Amino acid sequence: MKSRLVAALLIASGANAALAGGVAFRFGDDSFGVSLAGDMSAESSAQFDWMHHEDDADLVALGLYANGRRGALTGRVGAKGIALNADDSGFDGGVLAFGGDLSLPFNDLVRARAGYYYGPDATSYSDVIGYNEWSASMEFTLFQNSALQLGYGDIEFDAEKGGEFDFEDGPFIRLQLRL
Repeated sequence: MKSRLVAALLIASGANAALAGGVAFRFGDDSFGVSLAGDMSAESSAQFDWMHHEDDADLVALGLYANGRRGALTGRVGAKGIALNADDSGFDGGVLAFGGDLSLPFNDLVRARAGYYYGPDATSYSDVIGYNEWSASMEFTLFQNSALQLGYGDIEFDAEKGGEFDFEDGPFIRLQLRL
């Protein structure tokens, strides 16, 4: 079942690459990741994420979002399917998480970003019984087609057998290239 979900997410990522509006590279204390994102229309977007944790764990996510604006504040709300494979701990499973991201510019060069996603036990399968993800960061525009984010993030899976798996819990740097 796990391999089918990962295969479906990878196939969907190929479709997402066709509409890619950008690619981003994320570096954390214990993790590295790549994201492909793009607008499907003026009001909707999709994003594919792959992250690798140093403890031989991989996270794959595919999200669909509704984009919006209220004054200077921009954001998106939606859902993302997330699959986790942690070979060393034997922790495998997935979850459908709901949430969103907000972005507030201070000027043309600096903006604040924040996001939160929650996946309850009811949308989880296999070893996963819950999911929480949040992040807060500052984004600095380098050029018209690139930006650098400095922030703090937490990605946590709750385990069926008790305990949790912290995929990320600490500072991160994200380099975004807009295509």
